[in-house]
Amino acid sequence: MLELDGVCKTYREGDIEVHALHDVNLSLDASSFCMIVGPSGSGKSTLLNLIGALDRPTRGRVVIEGQDINLLPDRELTRFRAERIGFIFQSFNLMPVLTAYENVEYALLQTGMPKAQRRARTDELIEAVGLGAHRAHRPNQLSGGQRQRVAIARALVKRPALVLADEPTANLDSSNGRAIVALMRDMQQHFSTSFVFSTHDPMLLGHAHQVLHASDGRVTCEAPATTPMEPAAC
Repeated sequence: MLELDGVCKTYREGDIEVHALHDVNLSLDASSFCMIVGPSGSGKSTLLNLIGALDRPTRGRVVIEGQDINLLPDRELTRFRAERIGFIFQSFNLMPVLTAYENVEYALLQTGMPKAQRRARTDELIEAVGLGAHRAHRPNQLSGGQRQRVAIARALVKRPALVLADEPTANLDSSNGRAIVALMRDMQQHFSTSFVFSTHDPMLLGHAHQVLHASDGRVTCEAPATTPMEPAAC
């Protein structure tokens, strides 16, 4: 489902070159649950930006569902990202004037989906994340954990092949953080969607099929000993 082949990313800051990623090679099977761990500045966010087609590699290939995204013109890349990739943010990024239900439905409004199908899909996701009783609440009426549940439903409502989350538990206490990761794991199994997310919390590693360790722009891969699943190729 996802392959990175010799991926490097270099930024310029004035006259200085910053090598954010060095020669990253990995692959991820469909319906996987992958966790990226590492300190600040290790390359986690750069890696997620490349996987999410928010940026292009300086060198190497990022292939999603057989498509080398570096070969796509900007307009086609934007459409590919909108249709095939979902995003979950640590700050939730919900629209404050919309209800939980409307925040999820909004992701479908520009797809041309018929109203009845759009409503049915939104109802399904609101119930799947356990917010049926809070569907009419606006974000300021919800807890942090509930807002992140809305964000997860919004990311999944278009049935993407891949969902990316950059530190999705950073603004939650440890109990809510574990609950959110467990929910993402349930959603990954239920919808057969691949998840890739970054975290600083080592207590969450047992949930993953595959763990990527980022350090100084280099990425190594392992399967956590606590999971019985075989690791994806790295």
